[in-house]
Amino acid sequence: MSRLERWSEGWAEGRTSFHRTYVHKSLLEFQSKLLVKKPSRVLVPLCGKTLDMRWFAEEGHEVVGVEGVLQAVMEFFQEQELPYKESDVPGLKGAKLFENEDKKIKIYLCDFFQFSKDFAGQFDAIWDRGSLVAIDPSLRQQYTDLLLSVLSPGGRILNEVFEYNPEEREPKGPPHCVPEEVIQKLFGERFSIQLLANVDILEHNQFFKDLGLTWTKQNIRIMTLQ
Repeated sequence: MSRLERWSEGWAEGRTSFHRTYVHKSLLEFQSKLLVKKPSRVLVPLCGKTLDMRWFAEEGHEVVGVEGVLQAVMEFFQEQELPYKESDVPGLKGAKLFENEDKKIKIYLCDFFQFSKDFAGQFDAIWDRGSLVAIDPSLRQQYTDLLLSVLSPGGRILNEVFEYNPEEREPKGPPHCVPEEVIQKLFGERFSIQLLANVDILEHNQFFKDLGLTWTKQNIRIMTLQ
């Protein structure tokens, strides 16, 4: 089973505990760190059906999501009651582009690793909530290189990851642990990195408790391309 087939199966079976029914609190708290340009072009990798996309648009920004699962894209537009137009993506076989009426929200239905600036240009801001932790660790460098290629000079990434003891965890899988040394290895050479929050979340998070973890931290960083 391919990577996208596994994610599609998860959506079909309702394994979407990562989805929030509200705009993400970290985004609201640190929006001024991310959205320094008004308006900004914002990329949301592995966007699912996050309400954050509608929030960006309502704040006057142009938001582009990339998602590999059709069900997630359809549920976003249906649940938000947004009319949309669907079209093919020239040069990206099998991909589809979904746009709302004013084109402030665009979602590319494709494998994120096939996405590039050739299709949607470059971005002032990237909101990475749950993306870096979702992909297989073997793909992290490829993922980071892609973010670099679509980020404008001086662009910013607001990044949220989890840190825990992987040896305690059963079963293995996403969300993966992303410690400080991994962040530095992936982004340290090209970005200035500021840790905005380091919060112990285990007490209020049953999902991580059920994995057998004794501690889990949520780390939020703003990373500015130099």
